[in-house]
Amino acid sequence: MTTTITIRADDALRTALAKRAKIQGKNVSEVIREILQSAVEERPLGTRVGHLKGRLHLGKKSVDPWRARLQNQNWRS
Repeated sequence: MTTTITIRADDALRTALAKRAKIQGKNVSEVIREILQSAVEERPLGTRVGHLKGRLHLGKKSVDPWRARLQNQNWRS
């Protein structure tokens, strides 16, 4: 069973959704459903931020042990 949800969107958002739907070969409702499903689905933290792994840049060398530890743990080989 499905339910109708009504939302308000400005012209720019409506145009962007229509463009995205056309590119994907879908209708606007399908695109919105996929976006909403993705937004509410529960994902582990590692999946949501995994792309950040190894991207910590601390700049200059520091004698601060905390900064040194972070740099060692996040250094890419």
